[in-house]
Amino acid sequence: MRLCMKQTIFHFIIYACITGSLSSCENEIPYNPEQKAPLLIMNALLDAGETENFVYLNLSGTGGIGHVDDATVTLTVNGKVTETLEELPPLKPVGNPDSDNPLNFIPEINKRKKFRIHTALQPGDVVRLEAVAEKSKYHVSAEVNVPQPISTIHVDTTRTLLKSYGSWNAYLQFKINMQDRKGEKNYYRLDIRQDITVYGQDIAGKDTIIYMRNTEFINREDIILTDGNPISSDNDNNDFFGTDIKNKYNVFNDSRFTDTGCTLKVYTSLYNNNEPPHIHNVSRRSKTFTVRLLSITEAEYRYLKALNFIESDDYESALVEPVIIPSNVKNGLGFVGASSETRVILKLPDEITDNNNPATTDR
Repeated sequence: MRLCMKQTIFHFIIYACITGSLSSCENEIPYNPEQKAPLLIMNALLDAGETENFVYLNLSGTGGIGHVDDATVTLTVNGKVTETLEELPPLKPVGNPDSDNPLNFIPEINKRKKFRIHTALQPGDVVRLEAVAEKSKYHVSAEVNVPQPISTIHVDTTRTLLKSYGSWNAYLQFKINMQDRKGEKNYYRLDIRQDITVYGQDIAGKDTIIYMRNTEFINREDIILTDGNPISSDNDNNDFFGTDIKNKYNVFNDSRFTDTGCTLKVYTSLYNNNEPPHIHNVSRRSKTFTVRLLSITEAEYRYLKALNFIESDDYESALVEPVIIPSNVKNGLGFVGASSETRVILKLPDEITDNNNPATTDR
């Protein structure tokens, strides 16, 4: 698929890493609206480290993304059909349709057909997805090999102040040491999940618990994640590519540390003082970090690199050449990727608040 700067771009949003209702990671896949005949779009970013994975189907069209009414998806692993995927119900408005509940304003794009994979994938697996839709009018497929993970990662953390948006704030610095797999060209992605549990009371005074997930972190000081263009905290408003194109998906290859090791340095916000809505008298906050180093395919690396450009604020002004969005779906559109991971889980001391004495302590 080839995109020029002046083309109208429609975005097909897939949620590649949803865990319960905690959070999601958005991947936007642009496509060319000049395509006249509708095609079936199949997307999936499969992770051998997860207990379940998801596949998404839509139809392309000149007016935007269309819905699929009837479809089945089958999974084949190493030449054997392992399952027909479970179709999940679409998101629906909640409560009174005239209310201002945010879920009543779910964009049509989010109501795409979604399927769950229960089969546990392993490094080295050859994975094939086949989708048949609209009474066999559409038949697409994609095949991908699951990469081998690196053996281990070592994570050190320290609390520090970091200048962000013109002011200094508390952050947690991560130094992540990894060793490249020798004798081959490798591609990686860094992911940090910050799971927060807040204990308090609802508006009626009943004890309640809110779960949140944050996946954002700052990579601007790391020479590898900035592709050789790091900047310091003193220049937090400067853009390291000369445009507003950042490594949002934190992908990188081993060109700077082939067959050796490296240390990545990134930051996450330490505590979010903005309480979630509908919770009061917060008594405790728990926070757990899951650091994941994913081994990905070259195709997925190029795909996510392209999305970094497409999703940048200065996409049109920054590019003079068309961006090629990789697609590996036969007879259709979309992208199917696979990764394996190495992870480390860190738990911070709980933050305890005595509401009779606002001073906060860690325990």
